[in-house]
Amino acid sequence: MTSKHFYSIVNFSLVAVSLSFFSPPSFAQSTPVVFNQQQCIDGLVKEGLKQNQASIWCNSTQECLKESQKQGLPPETAKTVCNCTMKEYRKRYSAEKFKEVVKQSQTNPKIAKELREVGESCFESILFE
Repeated sequence: MTSKHFYSIVNFSLVAVSLSFFSPPSFAQSTPVVFNQQQCIDGLVKEGLKQNQASIWCNSTQECLKESQKQGLPPETAKTVCNCTMKEYRKRYSAEKFKEVVKQSQTNPKIAKELREVGESCFESILFE
């Protein structure tokens, strides 16, 4: 999954604007989150997923982190939002189904909206804690 494709799923541009009103000037100048792909995969495999399934989820998490930080979310907020988003996706879809849904979202605005709403919901829950 490319950054462009994942960006269509979870659009954080409004999120960044919203947070900028509540954050200090150094908000987006934080150090990016260091994402350990292998540690992510190992953790999901320990939870019972197969290696290839874990890779799908970890790749998606990594893309979410990159895109959300590009949109201006501070690293820790990006991490929290992306973890929440992936957790919600994992409740709804198997890894293979998620991969299929992401692909469908590229041509189906309704599916893209449904996926985007998950990320927005996670962000709102963090924003209004």
